[in-house]
Amino acid sequence: MTEHDEFAACVVPFARRWHVIHELDLARLIAAHARVRDVCDRLEACADALPRRLSDAETDVVCRDLRAVFVSYPRDEDSLIDALFARGLGDPLTAAVVARITARHVSDAIQADDILAALSGVSTPCAEAFGYMLRSFFDGCRQAIDFTQLAILTLGAGRLTRGARDMLVRGLCERSAV
Repeated sequence: MTEHDEFAACVVPFARRWHVIHELDLARLIAAHARVRDVCDRLEACADALPRRLSDAETDVVCRDLRAVFVSYPRDEDSLIDALFARGLGDPLTAAVVARITARHVSDAIQADDILAALSGVSTPCAEAFGYMLRSFFDGCRQAIDFTQLAILTLGAGRLTRGARDMLVRGLCERSAV
């Protein structure tokens, strides 16, 4: 008589396992956030200097950096968030948080285009309006970075290694101390 193990033929798919989130998983995101903050700092300096306009050389550098960051950053961040939390989209909180991050990227891209148009001279808002545009943009970007990192801390709470959690918390604490 042959014995049959009822579980021998069962396969537990790897895709159902939760992925532990390591520092290495977040390193590119944290680096991208640092680049966004650098661009925001430069735009804040532009806003502080208004009504003085940037020189042509300064304008070219700011425009180049703004384009470079806001072409790759949203796509890369969305890819990471999807990779980390796509399996949890059945949860209403996860779905809402991921949708908010994606919507914010669309809003940032539209605002970045408006700022690029103003910097390149395609549109010519008055100094007060341009200052408001800049401040709305860099404040919103900084808030979006914090929201994304808080979302990872919240949605990935049980999956973050101590180092990954510490990396996110340290970044949030450094920025809130400013």
